Amino acid sequence: YSKGYAAEGTRCFINADKMRASSVFNLGTLDKPGHADNTATLALNRTAPFSALLDINGGKNSQKQLAEWLEDWSDYVTGFSADGEALDAKKSAASVRKITIDAVRSADYEDQDFSGKRSVMESVEAKSKDIMPVAFEFKCVPYEGLSEYRFKLRLSILTSDTPVLVLRIVQLEAYEEEIAQEFRDLLVEKFKDSEVETFIGVFSA
Repeated sequence: YSKGYAAEGTRCFINADKMRASSVFNLGTLDKPGHADNTATLALNRTAPFSALLDINGGKNSQKQLAEWLEDWSDYVTGFSADGEALDAKKSAASVRKITIDAVRSADYEDQDFSGKRSVMESVEAKSKDIMPVAFEFKCVPYEGLSEYRFKLRLSILTSDTPVLVLRIVQLEAYEEEIAQEFRDLLVEKFKDSEVETFIGVFSA
C-alpha cells in the first residue's frame, strides 16, 4: 500500500519496540510541507505460541499447571536433562508431575565448660522418578511474517511444602532486539527503490 501511494516526501517511521510501522504520505518537503494526516499503519500480530510463551515467562506454577502447559504446547517444546539429553514435551510433563520434595535436617551440639556450639543444617532437594528436565527450547514464529526463533528457557523449582515451578526465558531482551531488527530490515528491503524513506523512531505531527 505504501509503495503504491508513495509520493515525494513519503516517509515510514518504524517503532521497533511495539513492532509497528507508520507511513506518512503527505508529510511534504521543507519547501512544500504537508498536513501529515494521511497515514497507513502496519502492526505485526503476535502469534498464539509466542503469546503463550510470554504469559508463562517468570510466572509461578504448580506441577499440574506447568505439566498441562507443556502438554498443550508440546509441538513447540523440547526439554533437556542435566546431561543434555533431549526430552519430548510429554515426557517432560510426566516428570514434572512426579516431583517430590526431600528434606533432611541434621543438628550438632557441643557443650564445654566455657563455651558452646550449635550447628543446624537443613537440605532440601526436588526429585522426580523420571529424568528431570532442567531447561527447555521453545521454537516458534513470534510475529506473523517473521522468521522462526528458538527461545531458551530455564526451569527453577522453589521448594516448599509443595513445589512451585518457574520457567524463564534466557536473555529475553536480546531476542526482542533481534526480532525488532528483522522487522526493520524487512521493511527497508520492501521499500527499496521506492519513494518511501525509512526511519527508525516515532513521528507525531
